[in-house]
Amino acid sequence: MKRVSGLACLALLLSVLVGAPAKAQSLDKVKVVIPENSVFVLNWMGARDAGIFRKHGIDLEVDTRPFAGFLAALPARQCMVATYSGIDAVLKMNQGFDLAVIGGGLTVIQDIFVSKESTIKTVSDLRGKRLGVWSTGAGAFKAARAAIIDGAGLDIMKDTKMVQLAPPALFKMLENRSIDAMINISSFTIQAASQPDKFRSIFSPNEYWKTKTGSPIVWAAPLVAWKSWIYENPARAANFAAAAEESFQWLREPQNLDAAVQKYGTLAGVTTPAAVATYKKWLGEKRIFLARWDQKVVDAEWQFLDMAKRNGVLEEVPAKEKHALILGDTKG
Repeated sequence: MKRVSGLACLALLLSVLVGAPAKAQSLDKVKVVIPENSVFVLNWMGARDAGIFRKHGIDLEVDTRPFAGFLAALPARQCMVATYSGIDAVLKMNQGFDLAVIGGGLTVIQDIFVSKESTIKTVSDLRGKRLGVWSTGAGAFKAARAAIIDGAGLDIMKDTKMVQLAPPALFKMLENRSIDAMINISSFTIQAASQPDKFRSIFSPNEYWKTKTGSPIVWAAPLVAWKSWIYENPARAANFAAAAEESFQWLREPQNLDAAVQKYGTLAGVTTPAAVATYKKWLGEKRIFLARWDQKVVDAEWQFLDMAKRNGVLEEVPAKEKHALILGDTKG
């Protein structure tokens, strides 16, 4: 009872504090670790440079790493909060890590692509085929696997000939038809979507779940924090979550995307006009980021976790009331 009461008091305090930016002289320093070759380079670094985080009282440090280094950082407390691999965060919660989801983040934009000339028409046709993936440990991959099982009755871990490769090599292999299909990181997903003369999507996890619940799947990388960090300074946590969600909204503006790409496009893996155009389109359609974290969204996302458990992707689902904290009202 004391624990529940404490969480309720924290939620009340955060609802008052969120949206009240700290003064410039009292900036709180916060470090995030993000993966290279991802859209996160653009929103975190671009919005930081534009003053979004300082407006909310946050002095942001951004550490970009290869995917494996990114995946290790939050559990090792090399950062205390980040847009982190969502299903991996759930697994850590089930192992006793005191983590909480405190905001939206990257939705599962990783569609399954085949070459345009492929005879594969639907995701069900992947049975026995060569499917390339960049990491079976990635949240987006695990979330996509659950959605495919639910939507098509196909378990890509068991029913395909899976090949795990680094993202650039994976893209090249689909290009030269060495594999039949791929699911890749965000930047190479965008590259494939930007070349309809070469590639086509056969399944979108996001669209599947939006059709079922009205919400996309945020488990590619929601905003995840250690609870000890939240309790240490609730105002900082609330301001940081608000700034992060504003960074998602900031990147939706075409001129902001252009500015971020000009400075960080190579690091983000966004290097062609066609890719920039696809990002503008998808961001404008709100297909990439979920910039909202309220009770309706939380319920839809935990419904997804329950489905993943039913389909054998998760062994357990962490308690929603303990691991989903709503720090304030967001509208994006």
